[in-house]
Amino acid sequence: MVTSINSTAGLSNTPNSNPVKESNIGKDEFLKLLVMQLKSQNPMKPIDNMEFATQLAQFSQLEQLTNIRSVLENQNSMFESLTQALQGTAMSAMLGEYASVYSNRIQFTGENEPQIGFSLSSNVQSGEAVIKDLNGREIRRIQLSGDFLTGGEHTLSWDGKDSNGNKVPPGEYSVQIVISNYNGSTFNATTYYTGKIEAIRFKPEGTMLVVDGMEVPLKNLIEVKTRV
Repeated sequence: MVTSINSTAGLSNTPNSNPVKESNIGKDEFLKLLVMQLKSQNPMKPIDNMEFATQLAQFSQLEQLTNIRSVLENQNSMFESLTQALQGTAMSAMLGEYASVYSNRIQFTGENEPQIGFSLSSNVQSGEAVIKDLNGREIRRIQLSGDFLTGGEHTLSWDGKDSNGNKVPPGEYSVQIVISNYNGSTFNATTYYTGKIEAIRFKPEGTMLVVDGMEVPLKNLIEVKTRV
């Protein structure tokens, strides 16, 4: 895109004309301004040939850039469609497999024991898993001990029961792994969930995996395996 043409030579000599503001314009507006300048020029002081040639060159350059942008936009659209098609073909082989994904959500069917994964960079003093429903109401606290407090990858199973030992309704829940260091500081460990890939959905915001009924962004995928 080029800025508006210099109207000093023509329009500035017209008593009631307003100066043209600097702005980004398209080729149609540029051509209209150029024609207006020719119509409004002072016959006693026509536009300088060099200036007119410069403006024509600007218009030619603008048209070329507009055409190039159009071609690039079309190519980009084609590439996106091709990428999505190839991605869909490759990912279809993942259906029915088990995926580990970064997430603080878990799915309880009423019969399964959701697997809560987390990792620690070093040994810690204590920790607990805090399970809540989607309304933020606390359901259960599970104290961590033994190997769960050592550095490395860990998987904790939840039996689907609340603090009173009663089975909770099937549905989606959230989990936090709250860790306390030996120096007294606390932090939430990064959690991940492992479940079956049921579907793959392509959405405007990106590709989503449906794992045990929950939508998870593809970028959160850690690994895919044939069994848990």
